[in-house]
Amino acid sequence: MGNRKNSNINFYFFVLYIFIGLAGAQEKTLVQPITDPDVILYPEPQIDRPAYLQPLTDPVFKAPVIRITGDAGTPVLDGQWASIARHHYSKDQPWNADQTLIRIDRNQSSPNPIYLDGQTYQVLFSKSSPGEDRWHPQNPDVRIYVRDNEIGLWNIHTDNITVIKSFKDYTNLKFGPYEGNCSYDGRWIAPLGTRSDGKKVTFAYDMEAKKKYPDIVLDGYDIDWVSISALGNYIVVNATINGKRDNTLVFDIYGKQMGSIWSEYGRPSHYDLTVDQNGDEVAVGVSKSAPDEGRVIKRRLSDGTVTVLTKGGYASHTSARNYNRPGWVYVSFQYRGDKWPPYLDEIVAVKLDGSMKVERLVHMHTILNGYYTEAHAVPSPDGSRVMWASNWDNANGPVNSYVVDWRPAISAPENIQIKPTER
Repeated sequence: MGNRKNSNINFYFFVLYIFIGLAGAQEKTLVQPITDPDVILYPEPQIDRPAYLQPLTDPVFKAPVIRITGDAGTPVLDGQWASIARHHYSKDQPWNADQTLIRIDRNQSSPNPIYLDGQTYQVLFSKSSPGEDRWHPQNPDVRIYVRDNEIGLWNIHTDNITVIKSFKDYTNLKFGPYEGNCSYDGRWIAPLGTRSDGKKVTFAYDMEAKKKYPDIVLDGYDIDWVSISALGNYIVVNATINGKRDNTLVFDIYGKQMGSIWSEYGRPSHYDLTVDQNGDEVAVGVSKSAPDEGRVIKRRLSDGTVTVLTKGGYASHTSARNYNRPGWVYVSFQYRGDKWPPYLDEIVAVKLDGSMKVERLVHMHTILNGYYTEAHAVPSPDGSRVMWASNWDNANGPVNSYVVDWRPAISAPENIQIKPTER
């Protein structure tokens, strides 16, 4: 079967920049994230909703914030901005690999999707995708797509489509759906689809070697989503299983189930897949079951071992799209009351080593009022910026995407060693 070493996973470590304050500032300053896991920073100061593309400084966290989608009804390209104009989801990376482009794909009007300049946030163009797709984590020009019976690559600039594989015995292939991702090197994928005998199946596919691995039959499960893991060693299935919602099954790429079903409700939930400081592949998200209810946990894919990562709060969504800042995940805490302190209406970065270390980055000003008002915070590939959706303290107000910029100040990543995997 050959060997594949995960040493080909390229984590590009970003360089800390000297922070020059907002426009007009004369003095160089270095702002550090708040790391105290006990202090309560809510209710946050009430500030006016930022004007489109006009930066402001968060008065608590002192970091620059900018609104990157426009006012409802105002022109954009050959159409207009909608009252909901935001990014997709916490597990769908909006920045391309070199952070020169951003995709906004929930402008609920025309045009949609909209591509922005990844640095200035100016609108550039709109193009329709050939299927359900994600940015390639290493190639900034390419999006990986899945459609019907096909996996391929789409060059965003030239519109050239490269079909990697057409499967004659499968139809209705999905990239998840909705929550699936490729591996961190862009090599592995696990589509979900229907086999010619009518069975619902998933399988690992190595796009570099053009090799398909055995089918995993999922009939009888109400599937929420399926994804390959960060290093391509496992297939993770989130589903209603035996009548229990938000359960998880883990398989290796040959179809062997790894341990038992994670049968506790949402332990974890709204999770993403990444690699921890030991090089182990893990799922990280909020636990909705005892004994760690509400806290962020990581769960090792190989055996289901749980490690609690935060002291308190009740987390919402987790994102590990920071491929190039290993050892951390980014979490939105959308609860705004007083029951689940200390992280209230905040985005934080959480360290994966169990040290309970957090970097508290920004208040979201997001009031939950339906699905599109979920913040779905997602970091840039280097982890230095975070995008989230907000109705800015108005439950019925417009929903836009915002970015907080911590490039000058967040901790440098550790040199995490990735264990080689024998294939």
